[in-house]
Order: sequence, then structure tokens, then C-alpha cells
Amino acid sequence: MNSSTVIKIMAGLLPAAPITGELLDTQISQVNISDSESSTEGDSKYADYEGPTMEEEIAAHGGSNPIIKDTGAFNVQVGDTFNPLEGVYAIDSQDGDLTENIEVISDNVDTSEPGSYTVEYRVEDSSNRWYEYRRAIEVTNAPSDPVPMIPPTEAELEGGSEDSDEESASSAITFIGLEDITIQQGEEFNPKEDVEIIDVDGSDITHRAYISGEVDTSTPGEYTIAYAVFDHFGDPHAKARTITVE
Repeated sequence: MNSSTVIKIMAGLLPAAPITGELLDTQISQVNISDSESSTEGDSKYADYEGPTMEEEIAAHGGSNPIIKDTGAFNVQVGDTFNPLEGVYAIDSQDGDLTENIEVISDNVDTSEPGSYTVEYRVEDSSNRWYEYRRAIEVTNAPSDPVPMIPPTEAELEGGSEDSDEESASSAITFIGLEDITIQQGEEFNPKEDVEIIDVDGSDITHRAYISGEVDTSTPGEYTIAYAVFDHFGDPHAKARTITVE
């Protein structure tokens, strides 16, 4: 996730605010989000997708057992975040898309230490037929491998449907501690304090969030602080809060 991508997300999803580009761990350059280049209108993560749809993948699966796909060997750069479910999906000739049924039954990956690790997956269909796979994960100093894209459904390629919109809303990530607050002039304010961001799979992704905006506690007024993050499917989420200095 680079700074220009994050700026575009904030520009498209949040009210106008000065982008100071503070990542929880890193700095990104200041950008004027009113710039026309920052608009995300019309963007689609599937715009350049040329692979099979999920329906085509399911139709091509001839086995009687389910299968987990995109579980090839994967390199993670030391210090990067690794989510074993990111980019992985499961299909079954009977039950179709079983991605949500994938279980990680073993995961010893430590991204702080270079080395060879394994992740074990399991998926089971409604007829109790199952599939397990052990995946090799390497943690090295080389850049992390790109995460493969899970095949979209035909509805997603066409821009989504009412059902998919409802599903997206029900699987949104959770922002905690982003209530609007009022503080007194001169009072200390830390935009990271008591903030948590929980991914759709329940994992804590607070450390991956970008924070924008500044609060001048010496000057009374209303200030906007914005938070943006990608979930483990690669979808962007953002939320803003208002800090009032009296």
C-alpha cells in the first residue's frame, strides 16, 4: 500500500481534510486531496481483471472433494504483515464457493525472523468431504510477493448488485475509538490513543492504518482526523472523526 493509493482512498471516502500522511509507523508526503488526480470516482479493483470468474472456476472443478487454491509458496519480507487467508479461496463442485469455510489449522509464521515456515489449511463441504494443504512460507529480506486476487463473481465484475452491497455492508471492518470528542485548549491530543481497527476476519489491523489531519490544540476550532486501511481482501475502508478544541 503506497502513499498515493492511500491519499486516493481518503479523497474518495472522507470529507476534505489536510492530508499530513501520518502512518502509525511511517510518514507519507503531504498532498492536496482536492486535486483532481486524487478522485476515485469510477475506480474498480476489477477494471483490468482478465482471469476467470468464481463461477467459471467452480464449473471447471471436476473433483468430488473441495479444493483450496492460490496456496503456492509465498515470500514475506521481514517485518511485513502476513495474513494466511489473504488471496486464498476454496471451491467445491457441489457447494460452490467455500472460501468462508477455510480454516487455518496450523500457522507458525514469524515475520520478525527470517526462515522457512508452514501454514496448514482445511476446508470441508456439506457432505463432509474435506481437503487439507500445507503451504510453504519464506520470510526473507526480499520484497513480499504480491497477493493474488480471488476470482470475482460475475456480479462483482458487472459492478455489484443489491445483494453484494448488503453483503459488503455486513462484512465491514470495525473502527473502535473514533468518536467525535471535545477537548480543552492546550490539552494534549494523540490521534492513536484508544484506537483499534478490526478486520473482517477478526484480526487487529490497527498497525496498518494511515492517519491524516492535524489538531492544533492551541487554537480553538473543529478539526478532522481521518483513518484509512485495507482489509485482508484488499478492499479499502476509511472513517473520519471531528475533534473540537474549545
